Amino acid sequence: MSRRTGVQSLLSGRTAAEIRTDPFPHLVAADCLAPDDYAALCAHFPAVSRITWSGSGPSMRSNRRFAMPATALLAGADIAPCWKAFAARHSGPEFFSEVAAFFDGYWPDAMLRALGGTLAGHSMGPLDLSAPGAFKIHLDARIEINTPVLTTPSVVRGPHLDTPNRLYSCLFYLRHPDDDSFGGELLLYRWRASAERRVDCYALDEAEVEVAAVIPYRANQMVIFPQTIDSVHGVGLRHPTPHVRRYVFVTAELADPWLEA
Repeated sequence: MSRRTGVQSLLSGRTAAEIRTDPFPHLVAADCLAPDDYAALCAHFPAVSRITWSGSGPSMRSNRRFAMPATALLAGADIAPCWKAFAARHSGPEFFSEVAAFFDGYWPDAMLRALGGTLAGHSMGPLDLSAPGAFKIHLDARIEINTPVLTTPSVVRGPHLDTPNRLYSCLFYLRHPDDDSFGGELLLYRWRASAERRVDCYALDEAEVEVAAVIPYRANQMVIFPQTIDSVHGVGLRHPTPHVRRYVFVTAELADPWLEA
């Protein structure tokens, strides 16, 4: 699969010296895209009704997550060219290779064993949960939103590990310039000494982990990290707001789990 484009990569200009290792390897990068490119994505961000499939019902529930995968962005006749180019660039093998090289030396042994010792040289294609392709690595760059907080403060998702078949997680924030809400930070956790590290649950109890880093929800900022047993993260408490929390989630996955407790 080849999707090479002239769109700037979110990793453009970044070096391994910027990798933070506490509480697990990750990169926080500000001002990822040129101002004009970022402004174009914001100006043409799909309507909430387009992402949630309707303007009422589930989409009106407080602080809920909805997603629009790269396959839908690329196929949508109403999706702006800047978004198609961005989705193609970051759901293609070129960006995957950049991530693989960037975090060289930080990939878990269990992941490398599942990939025959290296992240290079594998077949790749778009992530499609309804019809998974016959390739090794499944790629996506999907728009995600958290709906407005309509009543009491709430957490859209607390401390957790991503799915055990995931290779990396990348969050690129597109906070609206009018968004004056409080909360919604990305929280990075570390396991408490007494906790049993496990991968078989959707959510972890707050007693099992402790907050190690707080990364603000900030416009044109990216956070990216390899999947490891220590990559516990979650979203901070969001206070009542009419604004949508907007971001792109870029990921690569295998068909089968590889992460070990």
